[in-house]
Amino acid sequence: MSVRLQGETVLLRPFREPEAATLWDRESTDRGDFEVPWPDDEVSRERVLARVAASGSWRDQHVLDLGIETNGELIGDVQARHCNLTTPPGLFELGIGLFAGTRGRGYGTEALTLITRHLFEDEGAHRVQLGTDTENTAMRRAAEKAGFRLEGIMRGFWPSPDGAPRDYALYARTRADHEGRGREGD
Repeated sequence: MSVRLQGETVLLRPFREPEAATLWDRESTDRGDFEVPWPDDEVSRERVLARVAASGSWRDQHVLDLGIETNGELIGDVQARHCNLTTPPGLFELGIGLFAGTRGRGYGTEALTLITRHLFEDEGAHRVQLGTDTENTAMRRAAEKAGFRLEGIMRGFWPSPDGAPRDYALYARTRADHEGRGREGD
C-alpha cells in the first residue's frame, strides 16, 4: 500500500519515475538531502533509481521515502527510518530536504507535521526524532514549530569533509506529546 499524505499546502507522495533525473541532476545545494553522500558514479545513480521506484512504501522494511509536492511541483523529500535491529521498536527517525528557493515558506514544518502524525497514528510510533546541524537555524525552527522538543546536542556527530565532525541538535516527539499528555517544561 502506497503512502500519500495531504496537507493544506503540501502533498507527501511517492516519487514519479521521471523525478529520478530531477533528483540526480540538481546541484547539491538545490536538491535537498535526498542522498548523502552523493558521489557521481553508477552505483549512486542506481541507488537513487531504486529509492524512487520503492518510494511510498517501506523499502527493505525500514525506510519510507516520500516526495514533497506543492502546486503540482516536486520541492523536496522526507524520509522516515526505523530499524528493529539497531533501535527499539516504535522509534522512528526523520530526514527532510527542500530544494533551494522553496525554503522559509512553511513547507518543511507542514511536511514534518504530516509524516509525524502518520507515524504515530498509522505506524505505531512511540517516539519520532530528528537531528540537524546546530547551525541550521531554519531546520531547528521548523522542528520546533512541528512540536519537536530539543533534547540535547550530539557532539562530533556528523562527519565534515573539510574538518572536524559537526555537532548536531537532537529533537524528538513522544506519543505523550502527540496525544497532548507531554509534561510542560520537559
